[in-house]
Amino acid sequence: MKLRIILLIAAGLVSTVSAANSMSGSLSETAADTSEKITSSSSPNDDNKSVESSNGDNRSTKKSALRAVHARVQKDHPKLVNGVFVSSFGNGDLKAGYLSAMDTVNTASVEGSLMYVQAEGININVRAKEERCMRKSGMANIVFYEIIIVQTNETLAQFQETWGETPEYGPMLPMDSGRCTPLSGEDDFPPGCLQFNGDDGQPNVGPFVGAGSKLKDVRAPYLKNYWFSFPNTCPLKGWKDKTDECRKKTRKGLCDYGKGPDGVECTFAYNILGWVTIDDIVGITAIENPETESAYANFTEWCMADKNNTEFAADAETGEFETGLPFWEDPLNTTANTARAEAVVATYMLTLTEGSTQIDKTALASFRPLPTPEELAAVNPPCYMTVEACGSGNGCKRVGYSQICTPCKADEGCETGGNGFAYPKLEKAFTKLSDEETTTKLKNRSKSGGDGTTAGSRSSSAATHVTFPIAVKIAVGLLIAALAL
Repeated sequence: MKLRIILLIAAGLVSTVSAANSMSGSLSETAADTSEKITSSSSPNDDNKSVESSNGDNRSTKKSALRAVHARVQKDHPKLVNGVFVSSFGNGDLKAGYLSAMDTVNTASVEGSLMYVQAEGININVRAKEERCMRKSGMANIVFYEIIIVQTNETLAQFQETWGETPEYGPMLPMDSGRCTPLSGEDDFPPGCLQFNGDDGQPNVGPFVGAGSKLKDVRAPYLKNYWFSFPNTCPLKGWKDKTDECRKKTRKGLCDYGKGPDGVECTFAYNILGWVTIDDIVGITAIENPETESAYANFTEWCMADKNNTEFAADAETGEFETGLPFWEDPLNTTANTARAEAVVATYMLTLTEGSTQIDKTALASFRPLPTPEELAAVNPPCYMTVEACGSGNGCKRVGYSQICTPCKADEGCETGGNGFAYPKLEKAFTKLSDEETTTKLKNRSKSGGDGTTAGSRSSSAATHVTFPIAVKIAVGLLIAALAL
């Protein structure tokens, strides 16, 4: 009964913002507005949606750019510099901030970001007593990134027979502090990390974007839960060790500011669309503080107000719920988790129009609406153009904000070709190593590896006086009432 009410409320939240979504403008308009920041012949307004490169025989194939929306869980919030959101680590410098945000990092699908919060960020049973009122790594925001990707041809050739649930991508590689995470010690890297630049005899595949499914985490089972890896220059070195000399000698994943990817000079670019606070999502900023008769400012204030104020407590291994906010109840139910992920997007859309007590008005004015998955799919290349297996059988379709190519059912009528298209013959990068030696096999991790989807920062969130969406407050109140039944 409780779950049914929660799902109905979540559905109501999504429908509440449907009008805002329809008024937000198409992806073409959003991307056109950012065209001054990322320039590429791959434009949503260009029916060909492709980039031509001419750097060698295996690099001259016309390649289509993929657009997707990813998310990262961050302690800080991006900084607005010259009208563009970039990392606060850039200290106000546009190019430095642009580099810092995606300099060898992991991201996630929207579902994957919330899974990370639920599985690793909020469980009081895995935190020290003195850290009771602090989420892991100080996580506070879910930041939305519009990602533009063009893989190298060598990437498609190398991994097309083994990419499993995440076609178009290489293997997802955990990354910590700006470097590939070693399997052990300091320099024992998986083959994939060595393939970005052809180190140690590995094929020079280039700085491929990696992806992997996280659907099977028992602590937080979310559908469409994918994590991604974005290597940049000096991928084996941490941020503090990335010298100018090293950067010049290694291949770029992240394009220079203002440039789009071509799969040769660089493989990805991005725009930060905006962010939503975790406190707003879970309803803490809608709970009244009886001492002030105003809503709590943030998680820490609410947590410290009463020793019984617990956001989430669950079994550390199984994720079984013990106590916590209504938002997190039934954490092992995939249907409830889907509703929670939808609430993340709904809260963001409401924030665009109603604001947040934790987000500065000036920053909020530069937020962008999220394109819908349907709008993304409409401007992205059909799956058969980048995934050879999608050119036969029932074909494939792009799903969700991350736009992963997923097999179609027979009655869906998915495209498997057209206009005389023939999948190009691509050659693997040269190596003397065996297939076994070039295959990335990460150690089984019951918990998330690397830095997951989180980004740390020295900065803290700024707060201004903006009223948070009344609809969310009402929904939270209904949730509390429902759970009291």
